[in-house]
Amino acid sequence: MFAILLPVKEFRRSKQRLHPWLTAAERELLARTMFEDVWATLRSSSDLDCLFVISTEPYVMERCGKEGVPCRVDSEQRSHSVAVMEATRWAMSRGVSSLLSIPIDTPPLTANEISAIADLRRRYSVVVAPSADGTGTNALLRTPPDAIEPQFGPGSCDLHVRQAMANGRSHSVYPVESLAADIDTLEDIEHFLALNRACRTSTLLRQWFGNRRELRQGVEVCS
Repeated sequence: MFAILLPVKEFRRSKQRLHPWLTAAERELLARTMFEDVWATLRSSSDLDCLFVISTEPYVMERCGKEGVPCRVDSEQRSHSVAVMEATRWAMSRGVSSLLSIPIDTPPLTANEISAIADLRRRYSVVVAPSADGTGTNALLRTPPDAIEPQFGPGSCDLHVRQAMANGRSHSVYPVESLAADIDTLEDIEHFLALNRACRTSTLLRQWFGNRRELRQGVEVCS
């Protein structure tokens, strides 16, 4: 069984690196909007057999309950890696043989991109979709789901590759444009908007930043 895992932390705790430019309410709305975009894509995908969610966000738990999506309540606001590790064991207990973990902050993700990644499970045991700078991991496909342990964060792409090699697992580093466009900084927002993908998140960010100097000025400061 091929499944997708969507870890979702509390919206009010999301996107903290954007606090100089967005209020707490705006950051919470941004997280919810990104979730809606990714959720709509996943729910329309014909490739996955099941969707699993692990979350501390009440809105997400309620949404899963209404739509019959298995949701594991994460009792603590733990690291992304720990949440994915726990959810991996849960998914395997439900018969999942191939698991793709993706974050909510990649709203331009398309069903075709999911399909392309899913097809790789027939050739590779481990597939890493790297972050924009090539060092992090924004999505991780494992067949079986315990082929390697998830270790997200800086340098995780190389860590996952080295784990796969040490465990004798075939692997591929597979860049995906939308999965590299995660939104954490003003530079990320500029890169994301440059993709010109139609989604709720792009509409929202253009409303906030489309005619504001802050985006360009902020990017210049960060560069």
